[in-house]
Amino acid sequence: MESMKLIEIIHTIESFDEEGSIFALKHEGKYKPSSEAVVIDMTDDELQQPTVEVADKYCPGKSYFLEVFLVKEFLEDWASNHKGKLPSDEKACEFLIYYAENDSYPETFFS
Repeated sequence: MESMKLIEIIHTIESFDEEGSIFALKHEGKYKPSSEAVVIDMTDDELQQPTVEVADKYCPGKSYFLEVFLVKEFLEDWASNHKGKLPSDEKACEFLIYYAENDSYPETFFS
């Protein structure tokens, strides 16, 4: 389990198993593209546990961000709505952070 910046994980998301979960460090209560992050492949038992317990076990200080499959779905949805073009890593990170913190996309996602 290699620690990377959140934006690096987003950039290399295709290299991660869809079953993985991303955990990231918050800065002043917020995720940032530069947040230290890891992808954890949890066991079936761990999937039943609160994510706080899993984070304490594997990556103390970090908190659940999103599941890998959600990031991949976001990128697929973006491409299908933007003539096959993917967003920049920065734009993808911005929208995914918003989604992780608000459980919805900002209005600008749809324009």
